[in-house]
This record gives sequence, structure tokens and C-alpha cells, in this order.
Amino acid sequence: MTKGSFSGVPTVDISPYLADPKSDAAQKVIEDVREACISTGFFQITGHGISKSLQQNIFDAAHSFFALPLEEKKKLNAANFIGHRGYDVLASQSYEEGVLPDLKEGYYVGSDVLPSDPLYGRFFMGQNVWPSTELLSIIQFQEPCERYHESVQHLAFKVLQLVGDTMIPHGHSTVGMTENMPTVLHNLIRLDKIPACPLRLLHYPSATRNGGSVTGKPQYGASAHTDFGVITLLLQDDNPGLEVLVEKDGKQVWWPIDPNPSAYVVNIGDMISMVTNGIYKSSMHRVVCKRPERERYSIVFFLDGCLNANLEPVEGFGHPEGVGFSHKTVEQHMTERLSMSYAKEGKDPRHNEDTFSA
Repeated sequence: MTKGSFSGVPTVDISPYLADPKSDAAQKVIEDVREACISTGFFQITGHGISKSLQQNIFDAAHSFFALPLEEKKKLNAANFIGHRGYDVLASQSYEEGVLPDLKEGYYVGSDVLPSDPLYGRFFMGQNVWPSTELLSIIQFQEPCERYHESVQHLAFKVLQLVGDTMIPHGHSTVGMTENMPTVLHNLIRLDKIPACPLRLLHYPSATRNGGSVTGKPQYGASAHTDFGVITLLLQDDNPGLEVLVEKDGKQVWWPIDPNPSAYVVNIGDMISMVTNGIYKSSMHRVVCKRPERERYSIVFFLDGCLNANLEPVEGFGHPEGVGFSHKTVEQHMTERLSMSYAKEGKDPRHNEDTFSA
């Protein structure tokens, strides 16, 4: 892709890769994903194997939870639970200076980590919390969340394998996680018993305030940011609003990624950009209220990786002291970045020291 020739975020059918990563058809998938990683770090995937019914069930679960009275949701405030599980209060987060807090609320779910586990109490390592079954039955909320998390985590590992194969010359790709995959990527999901993989249900309430307020500050569903982790898999409802900052015709423009009910939006996170010395892009993106009279829901899976993994440059991606050079572990990087996103509005979850003990 030549500079300024950006024509849109590509949609890639990854089913040939999932069927046989060594096939000629899979090589075309690898090439398309490589180009997307270098261009903007954003692409959509179809042929992923996640059923429509599973997707609908998680959306139904999100609708059910966010419809609860605020006082019931606040009983599950994630800032009060080890591992930051549970409810993220409306307008508790912002990524940008000079804007109002983001007009969204969320709910965090992950792998259950028991107090007997050595990882317990570290970044995003704790037990899930659930609403009272008098409010939402296990079938309505807990089971859909757990099934969806398990299924999309498996898919995310496959997508990371695919991204890893884009870094390896043709002919060296192998099935599964092996020594041929860049070591740093292998360690991101295999170094510890349980990688950090938050699932975040998001609700953007209907609003007419987006883009301005009596304070003169704009408000977004999600202010401009890059994702902090490895890769993100996003499932959108039919309400548009996601935009990515791209270079087109020599200018920086916000490009919409319209909802595709058959696709997941995948984007490269800061960690991949770091270990590739910035060659693979972690692009700024945001959520705007294009239809302020409507609510918007999305389901986001973050593959953040094993906490003890070191963020080191991948061989062949520039000088080791370049843009991506880091002496940090995954845990150090994630704790710093997430704390900053809440601290901008004086709502740092680390005020509860148990939440992100490092």
C-alpha cells in the first residue's frame, strides 16, 4: 500500500487459515493480515467460527445487566473487587485531556482465579462477581458470559497465531504454538498458567451531548486512545460509532468502521506495536455518538497476555533499542496504562490497592 492510498479497513475471511495454516489459501490470509497490521493495525475477520446464537446470547446478557437499577449495578463496582471484576460506573474513564469522561458503562469478566493461586491479586487476576440470581438468573447472565469468554479466548489465541505467522517468512509457518512463532508472542499466552484476558461488556447510553456541553468540552462514547494490550476482538451491534485515525491523501482523518454482523473487528494493541518497533500499528480510535437518540452496545475481548512475559523486540523488526524497546513486563505496562486512563478524571481504581496489586 502506497502512502496516502488508504481505501478502508479490510475484511478477511480467516476460515482457510483456521482449516489449514499451511495451505496456499491460508498464505493469502496471512498476507492480507500482514498488510493490515502494517497499514493501520485494524481489520475485520469473518469465517471465525463463533456462532450467531452465542453472539446474540452475550448481547442479551448485556442488555439485561445494564437495564438493572443503578444502585444494584453499583453494588458490583469493579473498583471494590480484587482483579477489577464487575461493574465500571458510567463516566468513570477518559483517555484524552480536555474532554468530559466517556459516556459509557461496562462490566468486566475473566477467567476465575482462586485465592489459592499464586497469580491471585495481581493485574486482572481474581474471581468473577455476578448479580444476585434474584435479579438475573445464572442462565440469563453468568452462563452466557462464561461461554462467550471461553470461546472468544480460543479464537483470540488463533488470531495471535495468525499475527505471529505474518512475522515469519513463507514456508516456516506451522500448526499450533511452536518454537517457530516469535518467542515473545509465544510467551504472551503460554508463559503463565492463566493469561490476562478481560471481557468487557459495554453500554453507551443514548445522549444528545456528544460533541459539546455547557462546559465547552466534548464528550465521546470512548475518547481517542490506543488499546494497551496485545490484540482486541470487538463485536459491535448495529449502531455505528467506531472510528480509527488513518492517513489518507496526506491528511489524518477519522475513518468509520461500520458494523458488520458477521465480523469481528480486530486491532493490534500497543504491545504488538512495541515488540515490532512500531512497524505494526496500534492506531488511535474512538467511539462517537452518530445516532445520539439510540443506545449502543459492544462486546470487547482484550488479549493482554501473561503477566510475567517480557516485552522484547521481535527479531527482524528493527534495532532492539528502537521504538519498541522495553524493559517492562506485561503486568507493569498494563497497570501503568490502565491506571492513567482512570486517573485523568481523578478516578484511579488503584486507590483501592487490592485492585491492581503488582
